[in-house]
Amino acid sequence: MIASSENTFFVEREEVFDLIASLSQVKTSNSDTRQSCQDVALRKLRAILDRYLECPTLLDPHLEFMVQQLILPARAIVHELFLSQFAAGSEDDNKDKVTDGGENEKNDQENIIIVKLSNLLHLLSATYAISKVRGRKYIQRLMPHDAVDVEPVLTILRWFGWIERQERGLLGKSDHDQRVKIPDCIQILQRQQSESNDCEAKLWESVHSLLTWLGIISLVPFDLHSIDSSLENVTNDGSSVGNSITLVQSIVSTSASHLGDYGATRETAAACLASLLSRPDLQDLELEGFVQWSVQIMYLFRTGQRPGDSDATQLLFPTPGESPSVFLVLGVLQTLVALVKTGHRSNLLSTEQKLKGIEKLWEQCILVAESKAAGSVVLRKLFVKLFARIGCAYLPPRVATWRYQRGKRSLVENLMMKGTESAQNEAFNDINESSPLSDDLFFVPDQVEDAADQLLRSLTDPSTIVRWSAAKGIGRLIERLPVVCADDVLDAILRICSDLEQDRAWHGACLALAELARRGLLLPDRLGEVIPIVVRAIGYDVRRGQHSVGTHVRDAACYTCWAFARAYEPSVLRPHVRVLSVALVLTSLFDREVNCRRAASAAFQESVGRQGADSFKHGIAILTTADYFSLGNRNESFSTIALGISKFEEYQAAIIHHLSDVKLIHWDREIRQLSSESLAQIAKLCPAYCASHILPKLLEQCFHDDIAIRHGSLLGCAELVLVFGALKLSHCGGVLDDENMSSLAELVPSIEKARLYRGRGGEIMRAAACRMIECLSQSGLPLTVKQQVRLLDSIDACLLHPNEDIQNSAAEALRSLMRYHFPVNEKGPSTRLQTRVVDKYISIVDTEDNPAATRGFSLALGVLPAKLLAPSHVVLDSVIDCLCRSSAKESLVGGEGDAETRRNAITSLVNVCKTVGFGRCENINSNTSPFFPLTRCQTKRVFGSLLSAMEDYNTDRRGDVGSWSRIAAMNGLEALTYLAINASNTFPHKSHIIHDEAERIGVNAPSFRERVGGFLLNDNSIASEKKIVPLTYFDEGLCSSIMCALLKQLGEKLDAVRCQAGECIERLLTAKSPRVPFVSHRNVLVKALRVGEQSTNWSNPAATFPLLMRAVNIDVYFSPILEGIVVSVGGLTESVSKNAAASLFEWIRVCRQLKATQKIIQMGEAFLRLFHRFTRNGRVLLPLLSTLDKLLSHGYLEELLTLNNGTFIRTLMTCLSNEASGCSDVKRLLAIVSVSLNMIQPDLETAATMRESVLPLVMSMLLNPYPRVRQYTAEQLYVKIEEDGDKLFGSQASLEDATQLLLNVLWHDEYDHHGHIVNARNQIAALMGVALSEKAQVRIGTSASRTVLKDEFESYSSLINSA
Repeated sequence: MIASSENTFFVEREEVFDLIASLSQVKTSNSDTRQSCQDVALRKLRAILDRYLECPTLLDPHLEFMVQQLILPARAIVHELFLSQFAAGSEDDNKDKVTDGGENEKNDQENIIIVKLSNLLHLLSATYAISKVRGRKYIQRLMPHDAVDVEPVLTILRWFGWIERQERGLLGKSDHDQRVKIPDCIQILQRQQSESNDCEAKLWESVHSLLTWLGIISLVPFDLHSIDSSLENVTNDGSSVGNSITLVQSIVSTSASHLGDYGATRETAAACLASLLSRPDLQDLELEGFVQWSVQIMYLFRTGQRPGDSDATQLLFPTPGESPSVFLVLGVLQTLVALVKTGHRSNLLSTEQKLKGIEKLWEQCILVAESKAAGSVVLRKLFVKLFARIGCAYLPPRVATWRYQRGKRSLVENLMMKGTESAQNEAFNDINESSPLSDDLFFVPDQVEDAADQLLRSLTDPSTIVRWSAAKGIGRLIERLPVVCADDVLDAILRICSDLEQDRAWHGACLALAELARRGLLLPDRLGEVIPIVVRAIGYDVRRGQHSVGTHVRDAACYTCWAFARAYEPSVLRPHVRVLSVALVLTSLFDREVNCRRAASAAFQESVGRQGADSFKHGIAILTTADYFSLGNRNESFSTIALGISKFEEYQAAIIHHLSDVKLIHWDREIRQLSSESLAQIAKLCPAYCASHILPKLLEQCFHDDIAIRHGSLLGCAELVLVFGALKLSHCGGVLDDENMSSLAELVPSIEKARLYRGRGGEIMRAAACRMIECLSQSGLPLTVKQQVRLLDSIDACLLHPNEDIQNSAAEALRSLMRYHFPVNEKGPSTRLQTRVVDKYISIVDTEDNPAATRGFSLALGVLPAKLLAPSHVVLDSVIDCLCRSSAKESLVGGEGDAETRRNAITSLVNVCKTVGFGRCENINSNTSPFFPLTRCQTKRVFGSLLSAMEDYNTDRRGDVGSWSRIAAMNGLEALTYLAINASNTFPHKSHIIHDEAERIGVNAPSFRERVGGFLLNDNSIASEKKIVPLTYFDEGLCSSIMCALLKQLGEKLDAVRCQAGECIERLLTAKSPRVPFVSHRNVLVKALRVGEQSTNWSNPAATFPLLMRAVNIDVYFSPILEGIVVSVGGLTESVSKNAAASLFEWIRVCRQLKATQKIIQMGEAFLRLFHRFTRNGRVLLPLLSTLDKLLSHGYLEELLTLNNGTFIRTLMTCLSNEASGCSDVKRLLAIVSVSLNMIQPDLETAATMRESVLPLVMSMLLNPYPRVRQYTAEQLYVKIEEDGDKLFGSQASLEDATQLLLNVLWHDEYDHHGHIVNARNQIAALMGVALSEKAQVRIGTSASRTVLKDEFESYSSLINSA
């Protein structure tokens, strides 16, 4: 059952088996077709196997079958090629006797061998693809390892190695290459490989597979000399004795030749060579020779010179050049590391000569590791591995008897807390009985001390992988040392964790401590020294400029705690549980990085599971709240999860102090903000403690020199005083004493007096001070009049600041200060207060030339309370007039438009209406109400200003900044619509209208009077009123204007504008209380836009424009929708323009299918209205011209071109002529030319009208003052003549003459001194039958925006003449 379920995970099993079968079919004919099929199969196989890189164990049930299906055919080919070399040798002896027929047979044999080699390459490449996914060591065990395979595999490997060195240009640089005999077929294969780079089977992949194979078959349990065929023929031919090498030497030299490779073959060659040299029968000469060669390589790499004691015994290994490459050094180190790992200690250090060789190698490795040559990270990592393993080789191969053993590790027993003490006592008794002191004392060689020193240095390496390797090496080394030496190493690790060391040292120390704990080498009696250091590492965060370091240290410290939880019994860790649990909870809640929060949570979870829930108080509850996913959201961790855990008394005080002492002074501004909010929420649980212990310290830190401490403390004070006010504890007799209350009231003035706003960070201090004023006002803390005025002055100063965040914070502070302070009597505010606030703000907004001032104070007017805004109709009217003037698109600040002022004015205008409200009755008595609501006249002006703001298309260097005003106006229109409906009493707010059939089929809705009458008849509450004063703030005309404006914005080119317009329309159409009345054709519009049917992403043009064009059929909305979509069709954004044009074209096609020609005519009339309405306005006219160009080029305006004998053509050409006259916008002129020429369609009935109306404008554009326009007109006219020239000219000769004139004249000539352009234009006009006026025949027109000089020095002529 298990096997069948495992098979289902390998879903491509059958396909992979088929691909392997196609690769395994070895054929010798039609090589090109065969290779292409193999390439395709190999490519597909790689693509499938690469999907299992993340979970390669899914292939294990089928791995042996796949490897056997590939390696067995490869084995057969290898044996055939190996035997063929002997046949080739006998043919070489008789080559003089070969006839023509024999020569052809020889060529056929070579072709067959080449095909077999190609098949072998594909099989071995497929084997490498499997090895890459599952791993070399796993695949190696599945390969055949018969003794008969050694020589054939080695021979093929040597051949392929020769090809690789040939491609890299390294042939002849080693004695190994001179001893390799290469057949002719291999040389032919090498040429084919170099010529074709598109072969899927790579040669280095085959070398990798062969080295993997050689690594396993070189371990055959026989003496390698007994299977060496070269020893049998060494005496047959005396001339070849000197050149013959043994099988062992060939394997060693071949493997060593690949140690300098760049890729994965280097590691495989190192493993192969190490497995060979670790054989007991080869550890004499070959091992010693390799060690000596390695010493030479290290010395040469470090100094660039050969050692003086080098001899000629190293001929088996490649001789490097002047300086070996770093890849060769890596290969040598990888071989040494694998050799020391697999070789036996007694063989490595058995003789004095071997010991001397190892000592020389040790010395050179230390020198290289400490030199600048060891710059590679991989190189340093291999040195660390070598130091650790050679150091272990000098020690007895035993596990320390003094190490700590936990015993049973059952989670069930830990949770049930049964048998813990007995297990611990049993473990200690076993240690004491099996650890006699005499066993722990023995001589430790000096090389072990050197190894420990190098490993401790590597703990501070800049690279993480080197530090991790060093930590594991220290664990292996201490595992064999006596307890006294182990304590010395532990002391050295603890000394690394000091404030003077860098973060990487702390990280390496934490990894080392975790490794010692995992191996039981960190004894319980040393935990008292280690735990405090680990706790410091959990909170390690060192500021470096505008950021900090320590994320990796905190992560490693959490891993150390995880290792402690698994390594020790609960009774051992019980004295340290309190400190560890608090540190882990704080990190899991408040760490800035998500990986550290989750690492701390994982360590805490492991501790609760291993140590028991009773040791870690409330562990299960905390883990339930702070799980892996909830901690991924930082805001959620600070606000919700932290508040839940703070309810446990064991963690409450620690959390409060951590937030106030650490996180409130964090370098990240966002962390300080979150910390202040979290501290305020937790302060609700213990307000007295926070008021007595936390608040005084924060008040003192508000004047600190460090901006982070100053800013965070001020935020903390603000949030705390807000909490005290919400709990009614900020008044006399509460938790705040008189001194603290006075300090809080004078805090902001004291900060200003100390001039702490100045310098770097002054902006965030201003924003924090505004937040302090806001919270202070809302808390109800008593303030004197002088203090209130002083705080108001501070807010006014912040409103003048150019930073937008500060202005917003100041506005919120002003809202709270004016609401909770500055009381107003029944007669309204005092004259002094009215002058100080409202009159002052209105004056600044109206007269100030500083944009920052107008922005801030226009925003401030919107947050004032009703008691100041509307004590009388006069004051309210002045406020509304001021904001209406500032929100107008024509408004200027200092002679220039300011988008932020207009946007803030619109926002404030809406806020004023929300604050004051619309009155239900016009005869409001001032004695019964403290303020006056908006009248119908004022309401009309407000709606008019917002609708006017919907036409704000002002731009600056930032782009369409008018969109800010339009978005604010859309939100305002929606909000005021609801207010106006609720304030009106002429119709019910919760409508129960019965829509008649006429509205459902799309005809005009009932009139306003009919609807009001229906409402009055159906609404009992209104009918029962005896005396009703009818008030209407929302009528049919206003509703139509709002909907038209929103639908127009829904067709705009900006995504943000479309999104906001779509959301507003959707809410207005679906609102139930109040329901928006007077929406023309509501049902049709709802169905067209699919409101309520699905969630539409209105910012997506592909989804918005098709829906919008479905609503264009409603006559009321036709013009605004078309105006908006024209701008999008002719826009520059490709995605918007493409989708808008497609929707418009589709609508025209549907109209043609339905024969709704009137709709197309209506579209043409709308285009003409846009020309008249936006004359000289490039924002609309340029997209309109682009839209017309696209429609004309696609043939969608034929109905308009043939309408009333060319009425549309004549009207449109009049508009184009008027626009082109005196126009200085080159882009607009080019668009006019394109539209004009596209209107010439000789196949239509109105062709004559087209010629009469269009060609005169085209002829005038040939003499436009801008050279680019003239050249473009000539080019487009030439294209039009090429397309329809036969219909535009009376004769072929005229056509050819006009074409030559267009091609030969230099139309972009700047001045045309000789009149060639004018003459050519006149001739073309005559050939085309265009009558020109006498004025138009004279010269090129002059631009209104520039004066053309014939001579660049003409302007200086008066100076020269006067001289």
